[in-house]
Amino acid sequence: MKIKVVKVAGFIAFFVFIFTSLLSSQSLFEQATSKDEEKPYELNGYLRGTLFVGKVPDKNSAEIKSGYGEASLKLRLRKHGFGDAFAEVRFRSGHEFQKTVSEINLREAYVNAYAGPFDFRIGHQIVVWGRADGWNPTDNITPRNMLSRSADEDDRRLANFLIRSYYNRHPFRFEVIWVPAYSPSYIPTDLISSSSGITLGEPDYPDMELKNSAFALRLNLELPSIDGSISYFNGYNPMPGITADFPKIFMINMDLNIFPKAYRMHVIGADFSTVVAGSWGLRGEVAFRQPNQDYEENVHIPNPDLQYVVGLDKKLVKNFSLIVQYIGRYVFDFEELEIPTNPIDFPRFKIALKNRLINFQQYELSHSLSCRAAWELMNELMSIEVFGMVNFTSNETLFRPKLTYDIADALTVALGAELYSGPDDTLFDLIDSTLSAVFVELKASF
Repeated sequence: MKIKVVKVAGFIAFFVFIFTSLLSSQSLFEQATSKDEEKPYELNGYLRGTLFVGKVPDKNSAEIKSGYGEASLKLRLRKHGFGDAFAEVRFRSGHEFQKTVSEINLREAYVNAYAGPFDFRIGHQIVVWGRADGWNPTDNITPRNMLSRSADEDDRRLANFLIRSYYNRHPFRFEVIWVPAYSPSYIPTDLISSSSGITLGEPDYPDMELKNSAFALRLNLELPSIDGSISYFNGYNPMPGITADFPKIFMINMDLNIFPKAYRMHVIGADFSTVVAGSWGLRGEVAFRQPNQDYEENVHIPNPDLQYVVGLDKKLVKNFSLIVQYIGRYVFDFEELEIPTNPIDFPRFKIALKNRLINFQQYELSHSLSCRAAWELMNELMSIEVFGMVNFTSNETLFRPKLTYDIADALTVALGAELYSGPDDTLFDLIDSTLSAVFVELKASF
């Protein structure tokens, strides 16, 4: 089956090469007759090899976490002011998390149409909401894969089929999104199911009925002095919770079948960015999340919470920039989880603990600080970026340094690391031995 996938990938790449070669020949003729005419298409992409090396769980040794080669083809078509289209296909083969990987991934494919003040976009697309750096409480439209192994943080974002429309009336921009079908984020249930006596079952996600679709609204304000928006989302959270087939009678050494389960929620949010004190950038974002169902009775549904981010950014010198952010969360109706005295309640207690870790609801009020520093050196041939985050409430930390060097035109090498740490029984402690790694990536773009 893998051989067939490689053959299909090769055929598609060959077809695209022949097709674009013909287009290139045609465009050369067109440019000879009309140099001012805009090129009707654009083809680019990259080839890269990536290696992640980390520690073996519970051992004092190292292992390959991920190693693969990947090719990306990006095609953009233009229709002379009436619209355009974009698609990206990725071909990847290698090893990841002790498994062989050979896949074709349609990252995005959508078409835009322009009609006066209205813009329409239909297709497989990634939506990014929010103006904070890295942590966006209002960004709930499309899913993510937090286990993605890439030097590019944006590769964690996943697409979903949706219809997106805008009404433009400067300085306002009104956005409406309809998501017909649910697409989940990837959660580390494999890590949880590795515990003794726990097995992983089939997920419980909503079907294709229209009543299960999601919609979102956002009103943007775009002025020279300030950008901002207010937004509303009603739909299933791309990040599902975890539940189980809880037994009526619990006995020691009894297996527990757990599985991901989606839940519907409302999210009301707002964000802004402006400049203060002459040259300091000030940004903020806030979101209130309210689940539709009874979160006290359903273990996979988190409590309502309020998430907020406020940060400052500045280019301190010509080649050095800094972003510092405070991240907070308040959990409504919070109650400490107590170890049950009745053994039948123990499985539910364990699953509730895991859900609180995934949803960052271990505490009623939590405080974090993130910092991103970036340097451009050697006439912008070398760049160094360091991102760090510390949760002062749980004492969890994330450290992500990366150095990128331009070897030649469109040929770069990246060296870096992604390191998680935390006290026992915290989320970052749980994922440390699986995700903490150093990496190297060689990338050629065209």
